[in-house]
Order: sequence, then structure tokens, then C-alpha cells
Amino acid sequence: MEERGGYLWFDGVRVFAEDMRLMCVVGGRVFPLPVVILHRDCRLAADSDVGRLGVPRRWAKERGLCA
Repeated sequence: MEERGGYLWFDGVRVFAEDMRLMCVVGGRVFPLPVVILHRDCRLAADSDVGRLGVPRRWAKERGLCA
């Protein structure tokens, strides 16, 4: 995990489709992919994408991904 400009970045995040929704695996946990709040440099957008997830610190904190 890396913090930059109020966003936290998680490496090795995997995206998959489930019941017509995009989900992501972060730290071994599954969440809906928060498309509308992703950092503009985040390129995760489709089923089977793997890469860096950039989300606001608040989103990550609410999901227990950071302190």
C-alpha cells in the first residue's frame, strides 16, 4: 500500500465480473469496484484486469484496509 495525495494505492488488485457487477480483490477481500471514485491514473476497468487500485483514503479506511 502506498499513499499519494489523499489516495491509497494497492498493488496486484484483480478485477472480476459477478452478477453483472465488477468486483475487486484487495488484500484477499472482495469489494465492488468503486469506479466513480477511482484515481484518474487507475486503469482497472474491466473483467480480468490486474493492477494498481487508487482509491481515496476514506474508502479504504471504511473497509478496514488501512488504519
